[in-house]
Amino acid sequence: MSGIGTLVRARSESNHGGAVMGYLWSSLAGLLIPVLVILVGVIAVLLSAGELTPGMIRLGTHLYVPVTPLFANQTSLVQLTELVMGSFAVATLFAVTVWLHRLSVNRRTREITKLLHRRVLSHSVKRAEVEGAAAQAVQAAKLIDEHLPELGRGLSLWYRAVPRSLLTFLGCLAVALLVNVWLAMLAIVSGVIIWRLFTVLRRNDESELINWEVPRARHRMAELVGQAPLLARLQTDAQVDKTFEAELETMYRRTTEEENRLAKIWPILFVALATAIAVIVLGLGVNLESGLSLPSALIIGLSLTGAAIAAGRMLTLGSQLAKSSEASNSIYQYLETGNQRAASEHRVGLMGLRDCVELQDVTLGSSRDRPVLSNLTLKLSPKTMVALLGTESVATRAIAEMLMGFGMPSQGRVTIDGIQIHDIHPTALAKNVMWIAPDGPIHDGTIEENLRGNDRSIHNGDMVKALEKVDVYERLIRLPEGLNTIVTTGDSMLGVEAKFAIGVARAILHKPAIILASEPPPPAEHLADDPCLTALQELRDAGSLVVILPHRLQTLRQSDRVVLMNGPRIAGEGKHSALLADSDLYRHLNYLLFNPYRHSV
Repeated sequence: MSGIGTLVRARSESNHGGAVMGYLWSSLAGLLIPVLVILVGVIAVLLSAGELTPGMIRLGTHLYVPVTPLFANQTSLVQLTELVMGSFAVATLFAVTVWLHRLSVNRRTREITKLLHRRVLSHSVKRAEVEGAAAQAVQAAKLIDEHLPELGRGLSLWYRAVPRSLLTFLGCLAVALLVNVWLAMLAIVSGVIIWRLFTVLRRNDESELINWEVPRARHRMAELVGQAPLLARLQTDAQVDKTFEAELETMYRRTTEEENRLAKIWPILFVALATAIAVIVLGLGVNLESGLSLPSALIIGLSLTGAAIAAGRMLTLGSQLAKSSEASNSIYQYLETGNQRAASEHRVGLMGLRDCVELQDVTLGSSRDRPVLSNLTLKLSPKTMVALLGTESVATRAIAEMLMGFGMPSQGRVTIDGIQIHDIHPTALAKNVMWIAPDGPIHDGTIEENLRGNDRSIHNGDMVKALEKVDVYERLIRLPEGLNTIVTTGDSMLGVEAKFAIGVARAILHKPAIILASEPPPPAEHLADDPCLTALQELRDAGSLVVILPHRLQTLRQSDRVVLMNGPRIAGEGKHSALLADSDLYRHLNYLLFNPYRHSV
């Protein structure tokens, strides 16, 4: 197996001090199976001979077990009791070592996958600067939902099979060969032939056709049953009978063929197994003078069974490694890309917005080689409220993300007061640029913590005033713990309107230079005044640049400027009323988004 094929890179992530003990338990469990097989063989010899005498017990052509005089001088019953108790002790020790080994496996697998989960989270921020924040959600979902669990399954199976199954396989195979090489080889060849015969008999090249034809025939018959009463009025029931009969015959012909094929499998396998057993018994009889006996046959059978189970586990491991290695490659490919940005300590600070935010000839591609933005030039000044409306939400969302420092344009540049946005320290961006969304966004913690953030200078009275301004304080204070109520991401305790209002209240408290807001859909009932929109207008008047992704007609009407996007390009700019008069596209979008009768046509 190659380095990648054995998940060596993921396994090297583990620094758990119990790895040595895990390998110890694994090795001990793997070696105890051959020991247990030999003990069972000695018990079989005792039962067959009636007693054990001093010297060497011959269990096969080359397999001998010593018997001490002290043990041989005991009665047969005592000998049997001690052997049974010894076998039971070995079996108990095997069970304990398997349990301890499994605990070690789970601990090591959990440690590695938890570490990789954390690395995905931390690395997503770096990659977002190049690829955009929305792209990280899509990629992270695939990594966390598919690749990391797949890697965890591969790691768990690897730790369980290596070296335990390998040692069991080699130990049991060695025991069988020591009993008799040729008889063991004959049993192995017979087993392989029977297994291959089983797989050949189970395989059916027409199974896909059957799986398609039988449901199709059933569906067609159900349709005919439903149509028959109606067609009877047209005096065509005879034709329906013929069609139904044809479909019925087709279905049962296929199912009968499949049932007859399956019915032959176990009789053929039974004959093949009986033949193999007969040949092995004859081989045992021919080699009686070589020390073979019924206990020898029992030892060969048990040891080869153990070897087959261990081999099956290793084959399962090989199959799982093919999937887990691919998952591992995807995880590490994600973790290794997106590191081309300069280190944070080499970036500059930002003291508010004095001049403007400018996008100069910006082109942003997507993973499908289709431009999200194409040659976009846009200038945004403080003390303005700008609405971004477009035919594709991905384009307007991409502009908002780039203003947060996420997404690396393939052409052009994004600047704040003449400084390229990717040259600004992330902490400075976080302080000066705030994102407001329909989900807040809300992080796990109390409502007060969501509002205050890391700014301990914000007082409770300031929070109350901000919440009252967006008309959500009365709703929040009625919660079980008021502003100390713990909320979580995706919490259903708060509605969309309340979460968005908390986001706006957060902006009121922190007064960022740039506010990016994605509005929630309008409520079912019409509101004459929108307190959140009024608050955003006040922030604009106080000096902030407010950029909105609108979902409400009132927002478009109140915006100082509307930027109209047609796909990746700007199709127009201006006030809402001017665009309504001059742009067919803008009128069409307004009709699609805001006409209350659009669904009744």
